[in-house]
Amino acid sequence: MKHICCIILCFCTSIGSFAQNFADYFQNKTLRVDYIFTGDATQQAIYLDELSQLPTWAGRQHHLSELPLEGNGQIIVKDLASKQCIYKTSFSSLFQEWLSTDEAKETAKGFENTFLLPYPKQPVEVEVTLYSPRKKTMATYKHIVRPDDILIHKRGVSHVTPHRYMLQSGNEKDCIDVAILAEGYTEKEMDIFYQDAQRTCESLFSYEPFRSMKGKFNIVAVASPSTDSG
Repeated sequence: MKHICCIILCFCTSIGSFAQNFADYFQNKTLRVDYIFTGDATQQAIYLDELSQLPTWAGRQHHLSELPLEGNGQIIVKDLASKQCIYKTSFSSLFQEWLSTDEAKETAKGFENTFLLPYPKQPVEVEVTLYSPRKKTMATYKHIVRPDDILIHKRGVSHVTPHRYMLQSGNEKDCIDVAILAEGYTEKEMDIFYQDAQRTCESLFSYEPFRSMKGKFNIVAVASPSTDSG
């Protein structure tokens, strides 16, 4: 029994030594990364378009190096000094869906893709990879991000889009943030948009499991007007 207890204790200690603390590696900000996925059915490539800094981070702060879901793409963030994986996420892109079309057999195209990552405290290496349906690597791209790089654009500070909270249960660290965008509403229709957003919110939380977990959500209606109505 003593040997078993010793093994369990060592195992728990080992798990604790690999546990990641968000604050050790990241700031409460968001790194927006814009890529261009290009190519055709036979050859693909990835290019970095732009890096931006956003004021806060509303994503996960636990299980950072684990994939929440499998997709046909993956992003890995590694601490540049230690090469340790400090963040991992997956995605599925429209570009890869397009590759299965007849058009992709005849012509090449480029698709814009935006991803949100936690903002690093120290320089990191970011690797983005595209996979085929059979999980073979189609394209991969690595680049270094230095948090003090003057070329990283700061956004979301000088201009904040008008918005209202339909439900505010807590801060972004403790709750799931959901944004309802005013797609199809003109500037003059914002009052109607807010009314529709409120009805949507009430309808959502009339069903389980959302009803019993209402206190875990923040719902914000963002008044981003469209040129045309409908």
